[in-house]
Amino acid sequence: MKKKLLYPLIVVAIIGGVFAIYHFTSSPADAYLSEEEAKEKISKQYSGEIAEIELEEENNQKIYKVKIKGTDRDYELKIDAESGEVLLLNEKAVTESDNSTRNEDTAVDDNTEQEDNSGTNNKEDRNDSSNEETKQQPNNTLISAEEARDIALDQYPGAEITDFEQDEDDGRYLYEIELITDKEEIDLEIDAYTGSIISISKDELDED
Repeated sequence: MKKKLLYPLIVVAIIGGVFAIYHFTSSPADAYLSEEEAKEKISKQYSGEIAEIELEEENNQKIYKVKIKGTDRDYELKIDAESGEVLLLNEKAVTESDNSTRNEDTAVDDNTEQEDNSGTNNKEDRNDSSNEETKQQPNNTLISAEEARDIALDQYPGAEITDFEQDEDDGRYLYEIELITDKEEIDLEIDAYTGSIISISKDELDED
């Protein structure tokens, strides 16, 4: 009689053990965000088209590397594949040259139609280009270093400026500013003429 009762108990124990092992081995994979979940989470925070997303491993940590093409800004992100937390963000303002490069394929297709009216179009193009050059000419007055500092601190209240310098890149004057908060290091590039932030780079501090 005891043997008859013992067999069902052994079977139940075996089934329970198999289920526990399956649950243990499958749960880590289930903990990661799927690519679609990651895209959905990103789209809620950043406007633009997700041009690239890849799941990779860095320092024994699964991360999604993401590139977003926006109308006025591009983003490059590193996201924790488990929590969805943004680990690194690079943000860059889109210039006119960037937009022209993106529209290159469309421009090539349009060239065939434009050849028939090349005489008229060339005159219009020259007028348009001269108008664009006039629009893009910056104010010759640079904002002061103190104004640049205020812009950075307004963007990140409570942060501390650890490095500050004025630089020139392809004839464009910039203020390059490094800040630090309790959680991250931030690199800013500010247009020295307009005061607009043209690039943001963030890196989380090590908890150690």
